[in-house]
Amino acid sequence: MNQSPKRKVLLIGWDSADWEMIDPLLQSGQMPALAQLLKGGVRGNLATLQPVLSPMLWTSIATGKRADKHGICGFTEPLPDGTGIVPVRSTSRKCKAIWNVLSQNGLRSNIVGWFATDPPEPINGIMVTDQFLVAPEAKIGNTVHPPELANSMAALRVTPDSLMAEDLLAFIPRLKELDLKTDKRPIKLARRLAKAASVQAVATALIQSEPWNLMAVYYDAIDQFGHEFMSYHPPRMRGVTERDFEFYQHVMTGCYRFHDMMLHVLLQYIDEQTNVILVSDHGYECGHRRPPPEEAKKNPEGCHRNFGIACLKGPDIRESERLYGATILDVTPTILSLLGLPVGGDMDGRPWLEVFRQEVKPERIFGWEGVGDYKAGLHNSEIRQDPAEAAQAVAQLVELGYIAPPGKDVQETIQNTVRCNKISLVRALIDTPRMAEAVPLLRELLAGKKDDEWCVLTLARCLLGLGQLKEARALLETTSPEAQRSAQVQLMLADLALAEGNKVQAFSHVQAANANGVSHHLVFNQIGRAFLQFNRWPEAADAFRKSLETEPDNPAALDGLASLHLAKEEWESAVEKSLEAVGLVHFYPEAHFHLAVGLERSGRTPEAIAAYEAALGLGYQPALLHRHLAELFKAIDAQKADAHKRAFIRLCRQPLYRADFKSNLAGGEPPTT
Repeated sequence: MNQSPKRKVLLIGWDSADWEMIDPLLQSGQMPALAQLLKGGVRGNLATLQPVLSPMLWTSIATGKRADKHGICGFTEPLPDGTGIVPVRSTSRKCKAIWNVLSQNGLRSNIVGWFATDPPEPINGIMVTDQFLVAPEAKIGNTVHPPELANSMAALRVTPDSLMAEDLLAFIPRLKELDLKTDKRPIKLARRLAKAASVQAVATALIQSEPWNLMAVYYDAIDQFGHEFMSYHPPRMRGVTERDFEFYQHVMTGCYRFHDMMLHVLLQYIDEQTNVILVSDHGYECGHRRPPPEEAKKNPEGCHRNFGIACLKGPDIRESERLYGATILDVTPTILSLLGLPVGGDMDGRPWLEVFRQEVKPERIFGWEGVGDYKAGLHNSEIRQDPAEAAQAVAQLVELGYIAPPGKDVQETIQNTVRCNKISLVRALIDTPRMAEAVPLLRELLAGKKDDEWCVLTLARCLLGLGQLKEARALLETTSPEAQRSAQVQLMLADLALAEGNKVQAFSHVQAANANGVSHHLVFNQIGRAFLQFNRWPEAADAFRKSLETEPDNPAALDGLASLHLAKEEWESAVEKSLEAVGLVHFYPEAHFHLAVGLERSGRTPEAIAAYEAALGLGYQPALLHRHLAELFKAIDAQKADAHKRAFIRLCRQPLYRADFKSNLAGGEPPTT
């Protein structure tokens, strides 16, 4: 595939943007710029990763890799000299970002406000980092590349005190009735608004004045506004006073409308050679599933939904199409394909070729790491950041509730930061094929804090998934009586009993889990799968339906229902549910397999072959899939049938690889969610 230097990509990131919030605004005509983008383009859900933490996710968007590969695992990190903590830095990223790959291929990138980009990398183009907006005047030169642009960029910063009361009226129509001495929420709103306006001012200046092949702009305002004001969004929630609701109910609508206005401005400065990609890293609960205000303050991550948004339009994009099964890992491979560059084989995502206007077969290379590094605009390994430069940014993270205030004991603060980042890395690993890599990390965490029940249960889950049953049971027996009665532990005990051949005891544990007052969709999914194991179809169906009531965008529940329909030989219903599941998350090998079985039993052989091949490409039980494909190709292509038969025989002769073993009862979630 040839490089396309004339093509350009405008990548816009709206942190936390959610179709559930956007669609009503589109229908009422309040987001005309986005409506115009969608009119001739493509839209879809965008599956996030676990844990749902912005620095990790936006780095995955920029690299096409998970956190264990890119190395960004939290909001903060310790300074190398052990004197404190700072916001997570670009120097901690372990792999190239999209702008590095473009730089080494002679293409220019302008990057504005992207998470974990400070200090700026010396790329081919311009980088204005995430710390530019909070750096003191004397330090702005350290947040811009090339530094000679720092003064002109600094002049574009918008300060909260430069905003007029009229600027806030779209968000708080009754602002004049509030006493700003006692109610600080309008001041917080002004700070968020000024930050977003600063990003927009810089982006608007650069998009006009500087050449670029990739323009990437990140806005965090929807997420920050959400943590402050989503509790006041209609309908009024329990725990929100009528007075607060009356004053602040319009803030989130105003926030989305403001983003639409900024989008409109950016779109005025692109030409016919530009493909536009608008994405969010995750969604944000905006309806009846919102956590109560106090709970939302204690657990900001609990406000996030597993699906964000994706929207594409441009000369290389089909019109009026839907994008299915997309994840945040796909953004970088898609941009590389649009610009005619090879996709790295070590990237965890895929390009969205199905929505390209022309058929494209992108080249693939083993990886971009270690290739052309001298032209990639990478950091010198000695670069370090002064803790004083980061103090203001850390204070913002404390204010948002993402991190606790640094303790008086600096070493304790550093230890807590390291521990939190290791936990985030574990969470990133446990639902991937690399689950075994989480085990040594969990052992380290438990060595430092033996009574950490989350670590105990997570290690037990990993050991169970890896077939190390004896140690898993020993760990579960060390937990508190309350934990042992929980649905999570009862399901793991059911798995253990089933593996040990005690079906009666296993079923007893499943019943105990079901009677435990379950409220989380993931637990409902596990209970549903457990009942499937015992052919208790009504109970399984009930669990999956409750899961979907709790979280409608729920591929595991849909796949569970597909499994149920297959068991009942309801082939068309199985196909329908499987299609819904893979439409939400493409990287869901088990769902592709269930789709293939339903299609095969329905007599739709060509489609079944395609689905089996998709599952095979995703690594699902190769021997089983080769056997199915050998049978299907018998009457179509004897040569292919023979090749699949030989592959099946070869695999059957190999010893089982235990690291790929997955628990039937406690697993079953798609790796990307």
